[in-house]
Amino acid sequence: MLAQPVALNNEQHKNLKITGNFSAECMADRHVVPLMLQEFTAAAPHYPIFFLQINEKQFSPVAVFGLKEGQNLLLKDGQFEGNYLPAAIRCYPFTLAQANDEQLILCINEQADNVSTTEGQALFNEDGSHTEFFQGINNFFRDYIDANTANRNIVDQITEMGLLRADGLQYRDLAGKEHRVNGFFVIDQEKFNALSDEQFLSLRKFGVLPAIYAHFASLERIGNLISRQPV
Repeated sequence: MLAQPVALNNEQHKNLKITGNFSAECMADRHVVPLMLQEFTAAAPHYPIFFLQINEKQFSPVAVFGLKEGQNLLLKDGQFEGNYLPAAIRCYPFTLAQANDEQLILCINEQADNVSTTEGQALFNEDGSHTEFFQGINNFFRDYIDANTANRNIVDQITEMGLLRADGLQYRDLAGKEHRVNGFFVIDQEKFNALSDEQFLSLRKFGVLPAIYAHFASLERIGNLISRQPV
């Protein structure tokens, strides 16, 4: 199990550096990873995209990497073969934590396999100030937060239109046995095609149509996961 991230500061972490190595440890046991609508077009050619229900009224899109919990079929010999790496993974070993109702703090997993004290990009200068690399991380999270806020608003609109429906991931394994993974939701194509002109144009206004079409196309990638199952 990965160590819990801790708040990043220029005293405790003054000597930490981040290597350019891909970190497989944060993906080894993850069959789903959060994905933003803005990423659908890039992700859809490589793996299925579904929605998970967060609470009674909220849903969140996810990239699906495995056909059961704890299984990542796109990770082989420490390399990710999904080609497009979701932003939620690219930020590792960093994450955000809620300090209070209005403030987020940047945290780091000190034991991550891409954290070093001898090589890589430094986070702090000798005087404790942020390096240019650190500032780039800050900019990444600033953009990520803005994009994620827009993402939630659009998904909420899709939900309010009644477009999401439960659709367990169904597949037949290589031995011919039927399986079903429950808990997933998809955008209902029939309801989408039956939208009024006003509703359709509102989705186009928000620039979400390419993401919706990418979501539909991504469901064909289930076969890619099936073919990767261990015999």
